[in-house]
Amino acid sequence: MSARLVVFAREPLAGRVKTRLARGTGAEAAAAVYSALLEHTVDTARAAGIEATLSLAAAPTARWAAELDLPFEVQSGGDIGGRMAESFDRRFSTGSDRVVIIGSDNARLQPDHIRSAFAALEDLPVVFGPAEDGGYWLVGQRLPGADLFTGVPWSSPDTLETTRERLRNLEISWHELETLPDVDTAEDLRRAISDPRVSEALRRKLTSALTDSDR
Repeated sequence: MSARLVVFAREPLAGRVKTRLARGTGAEAAAAVYSALLEHTVDTARAAGIEATLSLAAAPTARWAAELDLPFEVQSGGDIGGRMAESFDRRFSTGSDRVVIIGSDNARLQPDHIRSAFAALEDLPVVFGPAEDGGYWLVGQRLPGADLFTGVPWSSPDTLETTRERLRNLEISWHELETLPDVDTAEDLRRAISDPRVSEALRRKLTSALTDSDR
């Protein structure tokens, strides 16, 4: 089976990423935190051993694009649901039969999470990584895919539950991975820094991002 991993991301520019986090840390610190989380996500994707593509919400600056060591594309399709649907369709139409999309703001993401998602797609057509805030940090499908996202409220405590209900209506079975927290607020960041399940290297980078912004 042909597996493909897609990392949804943004260029870590101050004022354009992690705006909720920035309300508690400042825009520069929020961008530095996001940069560390994105680096962690890319490193984790690489360690999982699955071919990956960086899918960007907007065209990157030439300087940042030149520094990337993953192939990248710019998303299309409207809201986040439309963009994920387009990403699935693009992969299925070019020969992939298992596709997983992950976000880029999860400090506890590990290679085994990604491997487990692809393994689940051998038995069931859909897999989710639930987030503590009611959304999901991962969603995967196998060929031919389904219209999962119509009518789903985004950035809502009901995002995942509404998607579950849509799957029930479509009579599609799914698997759920471990529930993990995203880093969206200053409180989320404090939790990540003190969480022993987050790698020591990442916790140092997150702490440094805050410390540097205070200088």
